[in-house]
Amino acid sequence: MICSNEFALFLQVLQKSGIRRREFTLPAEGDLEIDAGLRRQLGVEPSVFAGCRVFFPHMEAGAVYLVTDCFYLHYLFFLLPDAPRCMVVGPYLSMRPSARQVLETAERHDLPPARAHLLEEFYSTLPQIADNSSFYALVYCLCEKLCGHQVQVRPISLNEEIASASFSAAPREADLPAAMQRLENRYLLEDDLLRAVAEGNRARVHQLLHGTDMNMAVEHRLADPVRNIKNYCIVLNTVLRKAAQQGGVHPIYLDDLSRTFANRIEQLPTTAASQQLVREMADQYCLLVQHHSADGFSKPVQMAMLYVRQHLAEGLSLRTVAAALGCNASYFSARFKKETGQTLSEFILQERTRLAADLLLNTRLQIQTVAQYCGFLDVNYFSRSFRQTTGCSPSEYRKTGRALQV
Repeated sequence: MICSNEFALFLQVLQKSGIRRREFTLPAEGDLEIDAGLRRQLGVEPSVFAGCRVFFPHMEAGAVYLVTDCFYLHYLFFLLPDAPRCMVVGPYLSMRPSARQVLETAERHDLPPARAHLLEEFYSTLPQIADNSSFYALVYCLCEKLCGHQVQVRPISLNEEIASASFSAAPREADLPAAMQRLENRYLLEDDLLRAVAEGNRARVHQLLHGTDMNMAVEHRLADPVRNIKNYCIVLNTVLRKAAQQGGVHPIYLDDLSRTFANRIEQLPTTAASQQLVREMADQYCLLVQHHSADGFSKPVQMAMLYVRQHLAEGLSLRTVAAALGCNASYFSARFKKETGQTLSEFILQERTRLAADLLLNTRLQIQTVAQYCGFLDVNYFSRSFRQTTGCSPSEYRKTGRALQV
């Protein structure tokens, strides 16, 4: 093999870093266990190697295929000079999945609690490689040495249907006037979007993003198109957070949502997946302004709202909230009703229902688990209360919730 010294150094780096690698010959016959035995332990099929077969015939020298599977695991595939030999590096994580993501993944694959615990233990054994890690620079440099030309990066998600276009390099834009117009349109869109978020105007947000291809607004500064879109989403996450702050949302809500989206941005598997995430980011920040804007409320009422939203899973009452704030319960009850137009009990039920609606719509948690997470100890009472508020049962809402407002 040419560049044998560089390749030997690369193998040493993998070994010292605890990163697995396998070599195989194309066309790949049989099945290789490249996920460190995860699916075998969990009893999940098909294998990740079987899922990768679709792009093996399309692999090109000098291209690095960044593969992400349904368990947040990442792999690197690239051809070796003595083709048809191929190397796969991985699995590894870009970042550790949260407890909620682990639970959702387990439920998505119908795993019992014991095996869900195995999944969490498995994650703790894997190396983590951030997208901006110098490790990728090392891989790209090695591949350029091996093939003699600039490397192309091809992100592939095994969670999505893979089209043949995924294996081809994206065309570069050479028309300067067109590029200038594209940037101008992007800035105008962003300005309108931030104003709509600050006003809590969801209809305007949906109108602005309908049919908009956010990938066209991204500057292609790096060889990795997924890293480019991630960088853009990071910036957008920051400015949307500031827009919601201008709309009167307390930083504690902003920080929590911003951190959630920061994690999801880093786990984006493809550029196509960014479209939905951008829309969701704008929509969620807009909802924060609608539901959590503190404009017009006194400090005690703001603090009460904040306390309730942070302790929804606990036993909440007028007495416990007033005690936490150091206020007289009767005085505080009258003040809260005067400023908000609803009693504290009504507000608590409203916020629990909103949280339940969000969990039903955006997670695969069982309805009983959702009820407990939102402070409903009796699942039957939760179902009755949810129906009274939304007009449908929790299971019905999970199917049609996108058309409902809570």
